Amino acid sequence: MNKFTIIKHDRQGMKQYALTDPKVKGLLIAGLSTGLTLVLALGIFIGSLFTGKQKDFDKIATLQSRVEQSQVALDEYKSMVQNDLDSMSLQVGRLMAQSTRLNALGNRLTEVNNINSEEFNLDIQPGIGGADLQLTGEDNTPQDLYQNLFSLENSFIKQQEKLNILTQLLNQESSNHLSTPHSKPLKGGWISSRYGKRIDPFTGQKASHSGMDFSGKYDAEITAAAEGIVVWAGKRGNYGNMVEIDHGNGYTTRYAHAKTLNVSLGQRVEAGDLIAIMGKSGRATSEHLHFEVLKNGHKVNPLPFIQS
Repeated sequence: MNKFTIIKHDRQGMKQYALTDPKVKGLLIAGLSTGLTLVLALGIFIGSLFTGKQKDFDKIATLQSRVEQSQVALDEYKSMVQNDLDSMSLQVGRLMAQSTRLNALGNRLTEVNNINSEEFNLDIQPGIGGADLQLTGEDNTPQDLYQNLFSLENSFIKQQEKLNILTQLLNQESSNHLSTPHSKPLKGGWISSRYGKRIDPFTGQKASHSGMDFSGKYDAEITAAAEGIVVWAGKRGNYGNMVEIDHGNGYTTRYAHAKTLNVSLGQRVEAGDLIAIMGKSGRATSEHLHFEVLKNGHKVNPLPFIQS
């Protein structure tokens, strides 16, 4: 080892260095130390690069995981919002159906009761407002909207129930009106004798007239004063050929002294239907119609009914 030498060639010639030379040893040791230091520094630097990249990779992975979690939460929120929108859409649909029914009922009641459509027009939005605008500062929430929708639906349901009851009452009233004597029982003609006390045309004495007499042209048509069921159609003592109609609600009408009858027992008739032809059968001085109205079996004045 001590014999190991280093030979260097330069312009001045060849130089020879021996390892035994202290200077040469010092230079070699210094060079090796510097080389080792450089290698160690390079290793540390490269290691730090890999370590930094790994940390970056970990941060990226963490951020990606958070993004994925946020996306899942966002999807869940979107699904929840969509469910809420679907629920509100169904609720609005039900309210629109309720509103349509209420408008139909309202229009029907308006027609039945002859209410001026210009004063009560269901197709026009009612006016609302106020003098001052006072904001509460509170935000609208989905819960508030749900509460208002369900409250409105309950209000519609209650209003529809009330309108249905009112419609039934009006229909019943209309039915009662149709079944109550309300039309003149003879086409054309005039009143020839009223209800009450009068001079009997056969005896000349005072007597009580239980109905009204109508006179008119020859073969005048006798019509039903209201809808009902024929409970008598034929001869009946001094009435001659007579038709009796039961209208329900305790009302009955009689049409006497007819020439011919155009209805039969048990037949249903409507107001204004032809039921007989005027004649002078029974106790009559000439062609006329003797018309009676009975309420719960008692003869009453027909005049208020035919005037209605």
